[in-house]
Formats: sequence, structure tokens, C-alpha cells
Amino acid sequence: MDTGKYVFLFSDCVPVKGAAASAIYDLTRGRISTFPSEYYPFLASFREQRLGELLDALSEDDRAGFLEFLEFLVANEYVCVLDDSGAFPELPSGWDAPGVIHNAIIDVDAQHHDYGKLVSELDALGCQHLQLRSYSPRFGVSELAALARLCHGTSIQTLQAILVHDPTLSDDDYAAVVTGNRILGSLIVHSANEDRRITVDRGTRGSSAALTVVEIELTTKRLESHLDCGTITTGELLVPSTPTFTELRHFNGCLNRKISVDASGHVRNCPAMAKSFGHHADLTLSAIAAQAGFQAAWRARKDEIAVCRDCPYRYACTDCRA
Repeated sequence: MDTGKYVFLFSDCVPVKGAAASAIYDLTRGRISTFPSEYYPFLASFREQRLGELLDALSEDDRAGFLEFLEFLVANEYVCVLDDSGAFPELPSGWDAPGVIHNAIIDVDAQHHDYGKLVSELDALGCQHLQLRSYSPRFGVSELAALARLCHGTSIQTLQAILVHDPTLSDDDYAAVVTGNRILGSLIVHSANEDRRITVDRGTRGSSAALTVVEIELTTKRLESHLDCGTITTGELLVPSTPTFTELRHFNGCLNRKISVDASGHVRNCPAMAKSFGHHADLTLSAIAAQAGFQAAWRARKDEIAVCRDCPYRYACTDCRA
């Protein structure tokens, strides 16, 4: 490796400092690699010093560790060696979205809501993603099909549903609601008698078939209320991308531009949060979303949260801990 050149960390490979371990987010390949935080300062030095200058400043023992770290970067194609990195600007760090609200949750238990009113108001806010969570048989596949029809032609692009298992329905009944409503991107059926999946092929053939297959997940786990939400594991981490990474650097990954209607009809940032901003029958969602107090939770960045700010995975975590 030419020691007279600069080591260039590709602009879409973004370093994130942690306590014991730091990480590199590969935003194009959608992966995260961790490394000891003692090597993090070198990443900033790459733009300022040539490789030979970096090596000359190190002791023999430190040089061996640095070269091993450099091999790790090269092997993962995070860096290349060039004469001048000035021609390669850093990625813009800002984030924005077209709608006032990006995603919404509606919980259903002992009573129904005015779904037509809610969908219309979510459309006015530019909401793109809606999740319906049902904790009782009151909201089943027929109600889900009706909700999907209400979403047709609105800003809502995807509908995810979590329903309680109905033992009177067959696999074909569940598959039919997914097949007949293309907006349904996910269906989870809780309180089932066994853990299994139903694969629904929406009819596409050839190389694109895998893109249109939907799996209905049946789980024996029982969801009794909004308090069953909030598990954080490495398996729950988001696949890193430029939009998600930049959003999570500036905003809360779970609450940003989210609005929720709990089972009793109260509007909250999340159904699991204590503060209600009013009942959806009395106020429009637009009026609630415009309140400064409602938007304050959006800006609860992980860099300002003691338990999160030293974690190298903080920009891939939805931080669902309301």
C-alpha cells in the first residue's frame, strides 16, 4: 500500500463512535460492522494525514494494531487509497419527509373507532404507513378488509395489521384478505394455537415473484394491550440506509412524525405513553399534530439519552421504549 497516499473512507460508510466498540454503517450495502473504539480517531485523521504520516506517529506495537485495523477496512471495502480525497464530499446530514405525519398506530379493543374519519385525517397529514393492532375478536378480517378499502386512494401506502386469532377461520380465509388487498404488507395473528407461517403468493411469476410474496405470521404469543410493545434486540435493528441513518441522527426513531390512537380513542405520540392530547372524536389529528407539545417527543434524540448515546447501534435502533 502506497504510504504517500491518503486512506479514503467512502462517503456512504459512516463511522459512529461508541464506548467500548464503535461501528461503521455501510449505507449502500445495508450492513453494520463494529471495531474497537481505540481506532475511531484514525478515521478522522484519514482526510488530514497521508498513510505514511499516520504510521510514523505510532509505536511499533501500535503500528501493528493499526495495520490490522486497516486490513479490516480494506477487506470490507470501506476504504480505498488515493492521492486526494477533497474531490469526494461527505454525504448531506439533513433529513426531511413530505408529510406532517409519517406513520400512525390505531389500537382496537373493547370499542370501534370512526375509521373513515381517522383515515381521512391521516390522508390530510400525508401519513404513509398505518398499523392496526387489535386485542380482541371485535376487529377481524372483515373489518380489516373494510379498513384497507378506506385507505385506497389516500396517502397511506402500506397497512400492517395485528389481529387476534379466530379459530373459525381457515388459512384460506386469512390468505384471501391479503390477496384481495394489495395495500396489506404485513399480517400478524396473535394468540394462535401454534407458531407457523402462511405464505401468500399474489400471482407474480419469474424473478419478481419473491418481491410480492407475503407471509402471514401466526404466533402463540398473546398481545393483551399496548404494554406488550417495546422489545429491543439486535434482531430488531433497522437495515442501515441513508434515509433511516440521517433521520435517527436528528430525531427519535420510534416517535418521529408518529401519531397514535389508543384503544379508548385518545390520541398520543404512542399508545404506551402516559400523556393524551385529546380524544379523536373531539379534535382533528391535524390540530393535535400541530401542537408544540406533541412534536417535542419527535426530537428525543439518542445522542441526548444517557443509556443510548454510547451505543454504536443507536442510529439503527427504533428505540421503542415509551
